[in-house]
Amino acid sequence: MNRSFAVLGVLAVALVLGACRGSKVPPDLTAEQLRAAGLAKLEAGDEPGAREIFERMMTRSGADEALYFIALSYYEQKLYEEAYVRFEEIIDRYPASEWCDDAQYMKAKSRLASAPPLDKDQTAVDEALDEFATLIEEYENSPLVPKAQAGIAEARRLKAAKLLATGKFYKKAHEWQAAVIYFENLAGDYPGYEGLAEASFLTGECYLALGEGEAASRSYRDVLSRFPESRFAAAAAARLAALEG
Repeated sequence: MNRSFAVLGVLAVALVLGACRGSKVPPDLTAEQLRAAGLAKLEAGDEPGAREIFERMMTRSGADEALYFIALSYYEQKLYEEAYVRFEEIIDRYPASEWCDDAQYMKAKSRLASAPPLDKDQTAVDEALDEFATLIEEYENSPLVPKAQAGIAEARRLKAAKLLATGKFYKKAHEWQAAVIYFENLAGDYPGYEGLAEASFLTGECYLALGEGEAASRSYRDVLSRFPESRFAAAAAARLAALEG
């Protein structure tokens, strides 16, 4: 759906300003007025206050929309697991809602945002990939599809970075063969990754440490042929000259 949210009407604007100042929201507001006040709370960074208003909105009308903003308030507060559960609730409770594609997209974003540093388990990234793919498959006409595709690209970048980091960990531990496996898996699975020049050079370094000069030379040549402008090119050329000179 990918809405942009505008506050409409003079009364709504007055409510927004009052909400932003922290004044108490009157109890007899319409759903549209509650929506405006809740959005103002979100804009002001008062996520708990926004949730209180949107929970009231659910008793008026537009429960699916109100639930979306409740979920969004958790996301903005960086409470990603709670946000994920609430976004999923929208799809489960209101499968015909026009908010379902938004909720699916934010499920994926919640998983991606919750991914830990690269030295930790990256299951959340895999789950984000699945959620983005679900949006593309089940909501193929959604205007959020390009954003889901960008999300997939970012998740794949993180998975590639994890392989590079793991390979470097094993290289530092002098586990040369293990490091080679990670570097070569990276090259095979993520051919467009920005760190491939480094991975190719480090593969050569590992093969050199293993005493496999021919394999090392292939890796250094790969750096020079595919990444001649990279910061690893000069070092690769020097290694190659030493091996073949």
